[in-house]
Amino acid sequence: MIFIKGFKDSFASMRGWILVAVAIASVPLAGCGGTPEPVIGATSASLPAGGERLNLRMPTRASEDYRLAPKDTLQISVVGEPELTLESVRVGEDGGFMMPLVGRVQAAGLTQFQIADEIRDRLATSFVRNPYVTVNLVALDSHFVTVDGAVEDPGVFTFQPDTTLLGALALAGGPNRVARLNQIVVFREVEGQQFAARFDANAIRSGRMIDPVLEPSDRVVVGVSGSSQAWQDLLQALPAFALFTRL
Repeated sequence: MIFIKGFKDSFASMRGWILVAVAIASVPLAGCGGTPEPVIGATSASLPAGGERLNLRMPTRASEDYRLAPKDTLQISVVGEPELTLESVRVGEDGGFMMPLVGRVQAAGLTQFQIADEIRDRLATSFVRNPYVTVNLVALDSHFVTVDGAVEDPGVFTFQPDTTLLGALALAGGPNRVARLNQIVVFREVEGQQFAARFDANAIRSGRMIDPVLEPSDRVVVGVSGSSQAWQDLLQALPAFALFTRL
């Protein structure tokens, strides 16, 4: 595990951890035409010495390797067996779904091809001779991102696998005229731990910084000039650009 050392003494003396509040409602900044100020939480504290880092994931073309999650929706077809065709079936919160003659199918954590193989094997044992099964993704409702701060249309959006930070900004209509493009922070939860990383949109566009791939439930916040002291403290506490650090 890699640890972050050397934060300023003023940060080390502050108590508590930074708590990231996922607030959809925005607080307007005075004099900024209703641009919402970044909202980061009820307490203003420093990053603890020893924040764990996460590796960034690069975009790929391996969307076929996507592993399903609860709330995703599938279309299942068994050739020649219309009664076994499901135009729309949603993966439940428990990670599975029910199918006639097959029973409960565990889907979460599997690819669409693995699910097709599982259904085919079960049908072949007693019901259908040489079944041909296809499974297609219909909707990825498990994939949502919150985009807040200085963007044209803040809110919660669904996204496709391998969508990047710039893609999230596009979903929200892009940064508005008072956005600080070097003050974009992505908040991420991993196994109950909160992480954050700072990015510069101009550096990403010029190829000088990685454009990170979004993960389900990420929160993207675009800063504005004159934002709160708590926001400025967070930006200074993050040790480097494009590096996810545990809060």
